[in-house]
Amino acid sequence: MTLTPREAEILDKVRDGISSPTILATELGISQSGATQALQKLERKGALTRMKMGRSVVYRPVEEKSATPSPELEEDLELIKESYHSLSRVWSHVLRLDLTQDELGNVREARNMLEEILIRRGKSLD
Repeated sequence: MTLTPREAEILDKVRDGISSPTILATELGISQSGATQALQKLERKGALTRMKMGRSVVYRPVEEKSATPSPELEEDLELIKESYHSLSRVWSHVLRLDLTQDELGNVREARNMLEEILIRRGKSLD
């Protein structure tokens, strides 16, 4: 499979754990639509697989195999999942507060980071 330098860069980002179009768009400084199109193109080329996790769509490299996590890691991931859902539930309340854009950004970034950890480890967000 032949990839352009930009496609190879995107594939490397996905291998590094950036698996959602939203976060990829931020990383590359492009629109979410552009990131989605690039990921879909790599999927059509056979470099990525697409997977729906809850309301999110994530992409993984084709060669990636999911390993069975240890019981300790599974417990840690469950705690992260609970934290992710807690942050998701309070998000609507946070928006009602008189917070600065930086403060809102920090809350959003914390939630996104938990989401990325879960997705990278193959944990369902549901």
